[in-house]
This record gives sequence, C-alpha cells and structure tokens, in this order.
Amino acid sequence: MSAWDAYATMAVALIDGISMKTRTPVIACCLIAAAVSAGCAAVYTNTSACEQTMRQSAGELSAGDTLRINHSGTAIHGSRVVVEGSLEHPQTASEAAVAKPPNTNIFEAGLLAPVMAAFAKTQPQKTATPAAAECTYDASGQTAFRWLAPARLVKASSPAEDTHSDE
Repeated sequence: MSAWDAYATMAVALIDGISMKTRTPVIACCLIAAAVSAGCAAVYTNTSACEQTMRQSAGELSAGDTLRINHSGTAIHGSRVVVEGSLEHPQTASEAAVAKPPNTNIFEAGLLAPVMAAFAKTQPQKTATPAAAECTYDASGQTAFRWLAPARLVKASSPAEDTHSDE
C-alpha cells in the first residue's frame, strides 16, 4: 500500500468520523465504570470487616450470648460503619420471673391463644438485648472500634479504644 492510499483511507475515516465519534465515549464510559466500582469495593470491605470485629469482640466480652446482626450502615466512602443487631441468650430464672406471661384469654387473644401459650412454654425462651457498634476507617485501614450499646459492653471496652479527637 502506497503512502497515497494510506492517506486516502485516513481522509475517508476523518470525513466519515464514525470511528472517532464512538471511540471517545466508549473509553470514557469504561473509565467511569472502573472508577465507580473501585469506590464501592471499599464500602463493602469496611462493612464486612466491622461485622467481623463486632463478632470477635462480642465473643470475647460476652461469651454466652449469640450475636445476630440486623443492619449495617455505612457513611460516604466507608469512613464510618455502624452495625446494629442483638445479643441473645437463654432466659435466666430472674428474667423469667419478671417476664409477662402470655395472654391466654380467648376473648382478647383469640381462640388458639391457650394452645399457642402451651406450645411456647415447651421451647426455651430467649432474651434479646439490642446491640450496636461503630468502626471508623481511614486510608490505612480501621482506626477505631467502639460499642454503642448495650451499656455493659460500652463499659467493658477499654478506654484506649474509645479515644476520639475532634481536631
């Protein structure tokens, strides 16, 4: 192919303009998709890391309780994560004494209320305590973890972990 033929082919492509008009938007869309997906990965990583930290801390501070996670909230760019859940344990005798017995009145609770109350007595009762924890992150990773609820875990966490500077 001579130089003149190559020049003629480029001139037709420039006049037609199809290749240059579609190439730029395709490249731009690919770059935007890569940038957006890279930002989302940090959010999911921080959320799961905070859940694992909460499970580990709950296992150390209250070994007899079962942690159930209900909700995880993440701030912009995953810099702050709040995990909410409940700590469940079998009901103790003192908790059972304070607990309100189920309503077995047929007129108020329905025809099957006595049957349901008898069925509920055969299963072990559990007490659930609301629990929440907060994790903060920066570019290097997790910077802080602290319990927000229940009060016994807030008090049990060390003071060094709870230090936050407002500077």
